[in-house]
Amino acid sequence: MSLHSQYESSSSSSSNTNPAQQQPHQQHKRKCRSTATTTTSCYTCLRSQRPAMIALAVVVAAFVCLPAQFVGALQAVSSSSSSSRYDNYLGDNRKPAFKNCAGYAPSVKEEQPENTYVFTVQATDPDPNQEITYSLVQSAFDRAKFVIHPTSGVIVTAHIFDRDEPIHEKFVFVTVQATDNGLPPLDDVCTFNVTIEDINDNPPVFNKARYDESMSENTMIDAVVMSISASDFDDRNNSIVEYEILRERDFQYFRIDRESGIIYLSRPIDRRPGQTYTINVRAFNIVPDPLQEAHIEVRIRVVESSIKPPSFVDPIDEPIYLKENLKNFSQPIATLRAVSNMPDKPEVIFELITGRTEQTNGKNTFVFNQIGNEVTIKLGKSLDYEAITEYTLTMSVRNTFELAAEHQIKIKVEDVNDNIPFFTEVKSGTILENEPPGTPVMQVRAFDMDGTPANNIITFELVDNREIFAIDPNSGNITALTTFDREERDFYNVKVSATDNSPSSLFDNGDHNHGYQVFRISIGDKNDHKPHFQKMTYLADKLLEDANTNYEVIEVKAEDEDNASQIVYSIESGNVGDAFKIGLKTGKITVNQRLDYETVTEYELKVRAFDGVYDDFTTVVVKIEDVNDNPPVFKEEYSKTILEGPVLSNDCILNIEAYDPDIKDRNADQHITYSIVKEDHRKLLTIDNNGCLRLIQPLDRDPPNGHKSWQVLISASDEDGVGTSLKSVKPVIITLEDINDNAPFLINQMPVIWQENRNPGQVVQLLANDYDEPQNGPPFTFGIDSEASIDIKSKFSIDNDYLFANVQFDREQQKEYFIPIRISDAGVPKQSSVSILHLIIGDVNDNAMSEGSSRIFMYNYKGEAPDTDIGRVFVDDEDDWDLEDKYFEWKSGIPHEQFRLNPSTGMITMLQGTEAGEYLLEFVVTEDAPQIQKHSVDADVTVIVHELPEEAVDKSGSIRFYNITKEEFISVPRDVMADDVFSLKDRLQHSLAKLFNTSVSNVDVFTVLQNENRTLDVRYSAHGSPYYAPEKLNGMVGQSQQRLEDELGLKMLMVNIDECLIEKLKCESSCTNELHKSSVPYMIYSNTTSFVGVNAFVQAQCVCEAMPASQPCLNGGTRRYGENDACDCIDGFTGPHCELVSVGFYGNGYAFYEPVSACDNTRISLEIAPQHEQGLIMYLGPLSYNPLLPISDFLSLELDKGYPVLSVDYGSGMVRIKHQHIQLQAGRSYQLDIILQRASIEMTVDNCRLSTCMSLGAPQGPNEFLNVNSPLQLGGTPVDLVHLGRQLNWTHVPNQQGFFGCVRNLTINERTYNLGMPSLSRNIDSGCQRAVAVAVSFGIDRNFIIAIITCIALLLIILLAVVVQKKQKNGWHEKDIDDIRETIINYEDEGGGERDTDYDLNVLRTQPFYEEKLYKDPHALQSGMRDPNDIPDIGDFLGGKKENCDRDTGANTVDDVRHYAYEGDGNSDGSLSSLASCTDDGDLNFDYLSNFGPRFRKLADMYGEEPSDTDSNVDDEQGWRI
Repeated sequence: MSLHSQYESSSSSSSNTNPAQQQPHQQHKRKCRSTATTTTSCYTCLRSQRPAMIALAVVVAAFVCLPAQFVGALQAVSSSSSSSRYDNYLGDNRKPAFKNCAGYAPSVKEEQPENTYVFTVQATDPDPNQEITYSLVQSAFDRAKFVIHPTSGVIVTAHIFDRDEPIHEKFVFVTVQATDNGLPPLDDVCTFNVTIEDINDNPPVFNKARYDESMSENTMIDAVVMSISASDFDDRNNSIVEYEILRERDFQYFRIDRESGIIYLSRPIDRRPGQTYTINVRAFNIVPDPLQEAHIEVRIRVVESSIKPPSFVDPIDEPIYLKENLKNFSQPIATLRAVSNMPDKPEVIFELITGRTEQTNGKNTFVFNQIGNEVTIKLGKSLDYEAITEYTLTMSVRNTFELAAEHQIKIKVEDVNDNIPFFTEVKSGTILENEPPGTPVMQVRAFDMDGTPANNIITFELVDNREIFAIDPNSGNITALTTFDREERDFYNVKVSATDNSPSSLFDNGDHNHGYQVFRISIGDKNDHKPHFQKMTYLADKLLEDANTNYEVIEVKAEDEDNASQIVYSIESGNVGDAFKIGLKTGKITVNQRLDYETVTEYELKVRAFDGVYDDFTTVVVKIEDVNDNPPVFKEEYSKTILEGPVLSNDCILNIEAYDPDIKDRNADQHITYSIVKEDHRKLLTIDNNGCLRLIQPLDRDPPNGHKSWQVLISASDEDGVGTSLKSVKPVIITLEDINDNAPFLINQMPVIWQENRNPGQVVQLLANDYDEPQNGPPFTFGIDSEASIDIKSKFSIDNDYLFANVQFDREQQKEYFIPIRISDAGVPKQSSVSILHLIIGDVNDNAMSEGSSRIFMYNYKGEAPDTDIGRVFVDDEDDWDLEDKYFEWKSGIPHEQFRLNPSTGMITMLQGTEAGEYLLEFVVTEDAPQIQKHSVDADVTVIVHELPEEAVDKSGSIRFYNITKEEFISVPRDVMADDVFSLKDRLQHSLAKLFNTSVSNVDVFTVLQNENRTLDVRYSAHGSPYYAPEKLNGMVGQSQQRLEDELGLKMLMVNIDECLIEKLKCESSCTNELHKSSVPYMIYSNTTSFVGVNAFVQAQCVCEAMPASQPCLNGGTRRYGENDACDCIDGFTGPHCELVSVGFYGNGYAFYEPVSACDNTRISLEIAPQHEQGLIMYLGPLSYNPLLPISDFLSLELDKGYPVLSVDYGSGMVRIKHQHIQLQAGRSYQLDIILQRASIEMTVDNCRLSTCMSLGAPQGPNEFLNVNSPLQLGGTPVDLVHLGRQLNWTHVPNQQGFFGCVRNLTINERTYNLGMPSLSRNIDSGCQRAVAVAVSFGIDRNFIIAIITCIALLLIILLAVVVQKKQKNGWHEKDIDDIRETIINYEDEGGGERDTDYDLNVLRTQPFYEEKLYKDPHALQSGMRDPNDIPDIGDFLGGKKENCDRDTGANTVDDVRHYAYEGDGNSDGSLSSLASCTDDGDLNFDYLSNFGPRFRKLADMYGEEPSDTDSNVDDEQGWRI
């Protein structure tokens, strides 16, 4: 069959389908490319072409219609996998088609949840290997009501539908688009209606809210009493309502018709007029699942027989028909007349009942007007047939006696043509070029929302382009009338008209309603051009043989004039070992397998570009570059046996040889260097580049550090060990022959016990060992060393290998002996040495005890200590192994309520719940032993219990002491029991109290933990109110470390115990300290003193410091209700947890904050607003030099001429990074970001990521982390950095000058710092509140500030001029202006001068005589005439000031009487500022005030440049105040 006949067949079949729904889906071929098509078929295909193309067509047909065997041969050029993968590109591209679109009639029930299954659509594509994708076509502004699966076509709901009032979702139009994956992709659309099925989800609703009716007293049985009605919003059977009277109240008097709701009288009336009957009526649906019902109370009143209800005259029983476009709201629709049936009272009142539904006039669609006994009904709102088709109106009439009658009127709404047809969302279509006339293009769909077929049947018509397109008036199918050429024109805009089938009610011209839409019809491209490569040959030169897999080698590119052509690339030949692969669509050739220059040095790839029909080929030459990818190879295994002992020559003990496989010539220079791998072996051996292995030091064969065989790892590196050098490692075995170079030594278990009072005799057999081989060891010879003391020689002797005691021993005279024994071996030459035998004289209870007193100090953590052993009862006894001979008991015989005593051991146990306080415990100790008489003595123990809060532990400082035990730390010498003798622990407590300027009772030393190597961890806290922060404690102790060590006579290994301080000791990467606390205490016992402390210690956690799940709200903030990590903060505290995020400095201050953990990746971010171009912004490093642990790690951030400079030392070398791109200007705010990593250090200004903005550096040396346990310091530092840097060998010392400006928003590893509340500070401005800091922080320009200051200065000058002028007028010139002192006193006022002031002369102190001397600078006097350590007399100071005032020629001639009282000595003056009177600028340096003593500490801190002493640093915790 020809293509033409195929089209005719498809067209005829499509014409028989439903024109309203069916859409033809045939797409036709342009050429006969199928291998099964015969020559006759090809001719038939060509027959339909234009005559002008016949000659060309015949030539094309001759090629295209070749036998299948030739076509198969051409396809064989491509790999089978590529052919099968891209079969969908072969032949013509035809559009998909929906199956039975006209038959789609899905439905879904209302009120179903989202994702409810609706329907499955299916489309097919005649082209092979096509993947169809489904989508819904809808307006972008419409809410999606359905969702379709893109591959399966399953449609589910995305909306909960409601079919009933007021939504009225009874059906929904859905348009589905099916798109294939051809080139270009083609699609088909199918529009169908989804019916929303009703469910019984609405109960009946009575049309009246209440029923109050009446009946005559002579009403007969079975007479109609009244009727009730109820409506249901549901549809069909779900809306049918039935009625019943519930069997309660007066139900027996009435019956009801189940369907109509008419109530009849079923029993004679037995009640008088005025009385009522009450019944309950139930209305229910006939569909029982689910049950929907409603109840209402009906009251029926009995009236006299003479009283009759009104009645309607000529009621309207037939329905009234109204057009939906009725707009005359004044025209009566119906008129009713009624009579009261009471001649004497003819008046009646009408009422149009407002029902519960829209159909029963629930929305007042109709209104009424009564005139006399007549009522008219009119339209109140517009009608809409598509919404409501029928109304039931109930008109009620009542007479004067409240008797009523009702009448129902049916109004039916008639549909009119008032809706204009509209098109669906499909706005475009596609037809391929060169398709024959009659080819389907697309189907348009339109809808008319009128409710009846008389108005909603649509026909289609083309408004333009009728000469090239045609449209089926019924189905909307658009077909082509000509053949298109995409290269000539690639789209058409076609306007289509949709017209309904009756005259429009919207216009008066008698025309039908028309809807218009312009559709874009695109001309699809066909593959009729051959692709071609840009080059015939591509060259990829110098591809390294170690190139990574997927490394891009080269990109080839083929071009095709057809837009629809998808070019795919493949490597056809030359790809040896599948070494390369090519991107199928990109043409990028990448490495696929490991390359090897030694195997293949060049590849010649043949690459094909195929567009589905045509192809082209090119050649790609890839040349491989050799790299050093083979490590050296050792020629043999190496081992050597040598004699242990000293190095006697410099000869080689071995010659090592290796070669490089990359060098083919083994005789050529292999460029190999040799080295010894292990660092500890390099101290013993060396190897040169010729492979000569030599000894530097002798190798040790014998234990404990020696080995019989040494395995030395030798490394061989090619390329002379530089560049891309590779290395191999070979173990070399060196075996040592033994010589007698080790002396024997004792191996007895020690100490050896020998009881006192024992007769002389054999003590122990001596045992020895020798690290040499047996031939150089036993038998051993023992003897008392000749250098031993006479006492040892007289008391001990050796016979063979036995030690003998020559005398009886008394332990009370000497408890132990250290006996030197010389041991010799049997080797040659003979070796001997002296070993010490530790012998203890065992105790025998042969001394009576005496009374004893002891003290126990107990820290009860949070008051939660369980029953705890706190120490033993102490008695004075020279014997110390006699505990089993003693018995302990309470002196009074009555146990203490808070303590328990072990009578056998004397151990005292404090019971849980013991309150803080001091307890005196008294005991009686009884001793009974064979050598002493039974006796008893008294013993008392003072127990001091101190409850320690959790805050004290959390805010504790810590010190690690060196070379001391816990017993030594807490004990007081037994022979010194004076009250003023303290333990080291007490002395530390007093020193800390003095350092922190607080009372001793406010300092707690609560943890004393013993470590290995005689180190001791001590934790302490101090408080005023509240507890001082640990940064303050550790910072001040760190600064005063040397002084504290001198006072205690101890060495501090570490201030602020940090298990992460020594790099990689605990963790290989990030390291954070975690404080562990326990309510279970521990005890230290030392005879007369015992200490029970808090078990608190830090452990290293190998993670970076992590933010807790919930942080507390700071600075008065409160937790936000319902949010775990959100705070409501006081104004000004803007941090995430109410931190005060800014702090200001003035160039002479500093602030201490929490230290920083050692992390793999530390991120520091802060904002600074400088006011000066020089200054230290941040310092994180040691506070002092510790020779026991000289950690040199530090970080500093400073400004140098306005440029940020970052200095970092990980402890193995410093790197200094200076940012040169942005110079920081005064008056502006800048953000600095610092990233510290193992291999890189980065600093960025203002988030600038350009290479010119980013400052990078690499850490020096092997260390990889910043390990610092000192507080973070901002704005400056109290540390003498020059002196410290000299001690730690820093190559650069940070600027000592402080920062002048504001620091904001400091975050380290996402933790926001509470900058305005430092732990320790000096001269700061919390929150940057002062004018300069505020100006800086808000970015006010410095010039603006200068202008403001200049204006203020001008105003002051003007004000001064006015004052001077006033002075001249008022005679002020009589008194010198200098008389106006800082105290603001007018000396002419009462009390202002000596003459007029009534001073109490008793307060005047005798003034010393001062000799005449010239005034000198205080610093010169201090340095030249006085020892800096001497404390001057205050009288000197005040007298000197007075003398200067006397010399002042401009001062008042009469002395000014003042009482300069000492601070705190009754001085009533609030300020000492007058001390600065009679001075010039040179006098305003008060550094020497720091030497006046503690009483002048505040004055020195206020006026001096340096703090008076360490205490002044902490007197004002809030820093500088003016």
